[in-house]
Amino acid sequence: MLMRPALSVIDMIPNVHRTPALAGLRRAVLAGRTKSVRLSSDEKELAFYDAPVQLTSPIGARMLYDLYQDGRLKLKKTPQKSIPALEAYIATEAEFRTKVADITAADAARQSREAAILANPDCAQPHELTSRLIDRVMSRHLGHGVSGRMQIAGLDCHRFLRMGAAPEDGRSRAEEETLCWWYDDHGQCHGTPP
Repeated sequence: MLMRPALSVIDMIPNVHRTPALAGLRRAVLAGRTKSVRLSSDEKELAFYDAPVQLTSPIGARMLYDLYQDGRLKLKKTPQKSIPALEAYIATEAEFRTKVADITAADAARQSREAAILANPDCAQPHELTSRLIDRVMSRHLGHGVSGRMQIAGLDCHRFLRMGAAPEDGRSRAEEETLCWWYDDHGQCHGTPP
């Protein structure tokens, strides 16, 4: 896991009041600074993820540690001089950044490859075919909302659009369903034929 739940990182600080610490961490990350830590806009994105379960990275943990050292966290008892668990998590920042860079590079390569396939469907390899890719290629070359057949990766690929079942409440219209499928070199059908 790249990021940990923020409360589990906060719990690495003994005797801390969790809710005010979480609010303080969120404010510090949004501001992008604490007393001795300044974050770039990219680092702000990597430091804290606000979702139903808030997550924080070693970058956010570094900000939390700075808040602790500065006495800006509400504690139940006097602060300790060192917090080994939090310091160990902060020490993984370089590894975290490497993993993020790898994921970002892989995503950019995937998007680049998909753009190349959209421009020239013949350059695709059979193992790259998915229903989503077929739908995107056909939308690009045949138009949106069009059923049809096309050669992609040297294989016969199909897209069929049909109206789904009408909802029972009668208030909304039926959803359109897109079915994409293809046959491999062995005649095996993949995807969702009608």
